[in-house]
Amino acid sequence: MDHKAEEKSRQCHSLTLLEQVRRMKESTEIIDIVLVAEGEKFPCHKVVLAAFSPYFKAMFTCGLVECTQREVVLHDISAESVSVILNYMYSADLHLTNQNVQTVALAAYFMQMEDVFSMCQKYMMDHMDASNCVGIYYFANHIGAEDLSDQARKYLYQHFAEVSLQEEILEIEFQQLLTLIKSDDLNISREESILDLVIRWVKHSRKSRVEHLIELLKQVRLVLVSPSFLVEAQKRNTMILCNSECNDMFEEALKTIKLSSHPSLSLRYGMETTDLLLCIGNNSLGIRSRHGSYADASFCYAPATQKTYFISSPKYGEGLGCVCTGVVTENNDIIVAGEASAVKMSRQKTRNIEIYRYHQRGNQFWHSLCTTQLRELYALGTTHNDLYVIGGQMKVKNQYLVTNCVQKYSMEQGTWRSTAPLPVPLACHVVVTVKNKLYVLGGWTPQMDLPDDEPDRLSNRTFRYDPGQDKWTEGAPMKYSKYRFSTAVVNSEIYVLGGIGCLGRDRGQTRKCLDAVEIYNPDGDFWRDGPPMPSPLLSLRTNSTSAGSVEGKLYLCGGFRGA
Repeated sequence: MDHKAEEKSRQCHSLTLLEQVRRMKESTEIIDIVLVAEGEKFPCHKVVLAAFSPYFKAMFTCGLVECTQREVVLHDISAESVSVILNYMYSADLHLTNQNVQTVALAAYFMQMEDVFSMCQKYMMDHMDASNCVGIYYFANHIGAEDLSDQARKYLYQHFAEVSLQEEILEIEFQQLLTLIKSDDLNISREESILDLVIRWVKHSRKSRVEHLIELLKQVRLVLVSPSFLVEAQKRNTMILCNSECNDMFEEALKTIKLSSHPSLSLRYGMETTDLLLCIGNNSLGIRSRHGSYADASFCYAPATQKTYFISSPKYGEGLGCVCTGVVTENNDIIVAGEASAVKMSRQKTRNIEIYRYHQRGNQFWHSLCTTQLRELYALGTTHNDLYVIGGQMKVKNQYLVTNCVQKYSMEQGTWRSTAPLPVPLACHVVVTVKNKLYVLGGWTPQMDLPDDEPDRLSNRTFRYDPGQDKWTEGAPMKYSKYRFSTAVVNSEIYVLGGIGCLGRDRGQTRKCLDAVEIYNPDGDFWRDGPPMPSPLLSLRTNSTSAGSVEGKLYLCGGFRGA
């Protein structure tokens, strides 16, 4: 018997045994033990319990009274969790939900079932959000689950602005809240969030909590709260208004703010922000890598401090095989699009555009956001926190066709829909956002006038999309028809840099690498020349930019130098 056949035989044997034992439990055959939890009885088999649980194995082999007892009462363990764990023992199916996962984890911890406990931890990490991370954090602390506690704490602190608005945080104890609001590591942009949380927490159970108000307010950095918010909080809350010490704290803060003589208070983590340039999807050159074709990390550059930072690469792991383009939304979400990795592709029947979002959860940083029908050389845009996949080249019956179709993805609803198509089919074009309008520039478009000539013509056209009207309009054309150029928005104007192109409308004339900079004013619908670059430059990818702007300054990051 070869190795594969032997392995298959063993699997069949194991499944047969499991199925027969499950049937015996259902028909209560050869039952030799009954577990009792919350008054509910669960007939089962000692040998099965002992096989999965070191706790039960010790109980049934220690020679004590439990060895001969017909029933074993499980104290402080819910009946539902016993049912879930027994179902896992007899069927290999662990049914976890947000409602039962903590009680099942406690039962598994009690029964010393490490595999079940690990699955519960993973479930909690994977399903962690602003509404449950507080409970997970204190639960993990209580049972000593350090990895889970660390991940929940990171999530809690990183998303504290959102967490502070949830009902769950109003249930924590005084000392727990006090420790939280003392921290400098809370990711909030305004101290008003902390003051509002303290007031809501006290009001949630005013009779028993009002005695803690002063001590909690001492941890609120009141001079960082806006004067209008302080005055409103004072007026609307009698527990502050009627407490002389609280009133004194508020008045002192208002006086200090008015005199602009703030004491040297440390700011919280989210109060100090800096704009970064992100260079994502890089290869392995210059950065530590365990892989030959790409780096473990992508780098970020902070112009204000001239420091470089690193984030996990979207190509690390089994997600993306290549990064084609990316955007940053109004909510500061980093979005990239590309094709699946070889490992992921082997499990899929069709090729798609894979779209990922940077969002730390557990040990993962990049998470799949959505997919859409595969096309190449498309543009990815964003406005109002919606994503737009615009134009591109699609393969239809072994032939590549340039398309004008536009698809919109609602990040709020998690749905795709078609919107108004581009006025002309385009590929290798670029899209930027200015004042909630999308602007599509350049690229190439098919030409049918001269069948013996080049099948595509470069574009110098400018198209503007208004999401409110779902309508495209055409603006003033660029001086050059081109593609592989870089774009950035500086002070609400669009800068177009370099590329490959030709002067005026493309009628088949010679193309060259460009050092030209063109600047578009959307309000006046006109172009003007900018200072030429030191040398001609092409963007690294045909449908993505190598430029960015920070605090009114333009930065070019990489590219290919033209001749």
